[in-house]
Amino acid sequence: MSVFDLHIHTTFSDGVMDVETVLKIAEKLKFTGVSITDHDTLKGSLKALAIQKNYNVLVIPGIEVSTKYGHILVYGLTELKYSSIDELYDVVHENGGLIAIAHPYGRLLFFKYPIVDMDDLLEKADAIECTNGRVYSKCNVKAYVLSEKFNKPCIGGSDAHIPEEIGSTLTLVYENIESIDDFISAVKKGKTKTLGSKSLLSIMRSIIAKRIKYLRF
Repeated sequence: MSVFDLHIHTTFSDGVMDVETVLKIAEKLKFTGVSITDHDTLKGSLKALAIQKNYNVLVIPGIEVSTKYGHILVYGLTELKYSSIDELYDVVHENGGLIAIAHPYGRLLFFKYPIVDMDDLLEKADAIECTNGRVYSKCNVKAYVLSEKFNKPCIGGSDAHIPEEIGSTLTLVYENIESIDDFISAVKKGKTKTLGSKSLLSIMRSIIAKRIKYLRF
């Protein structure tokens, strides 16, 4: 079994920690790997790939793409150019990447994103983020129900913006993952389970802590 945190933000977007800190924590927690999924940039992932030899952690390149329909997690690519959401899907799949719908019911903590009602985009996705560490547990349950409806594998990630959040939510992969291709193949085959959840109070504490650290940073 392999253990991943698949949703982490760094100072390349709105996180308060650098890439090195993420990898150090992941190594200390004995994760198989992590994905840095900064908002609309691959810079964090590219830096992690460049220095991963210094850590016993597999880096899965990732990015959280913001669209008017919702947030899309893309894994496995080191370059991404597109002009529409349909082209985004095409480019990712043509280049062997993986698309997951991020926190579909996590808009402003409680509400759904428009993509929840867009069957065509859900059908074309490879997975759904059923468990997000900064989303209320009842909303994560709704995401799981959505994954069942469309027969999509579940992934989970902490959505960490501060060091203390890393690993609060994880993806367990029931295969021995040694490469990016191994990871993408296993997720697409549904060899995953998510682990972890946080109370609403804990989520609010994390959000406040992130804002305080961001101001200090």
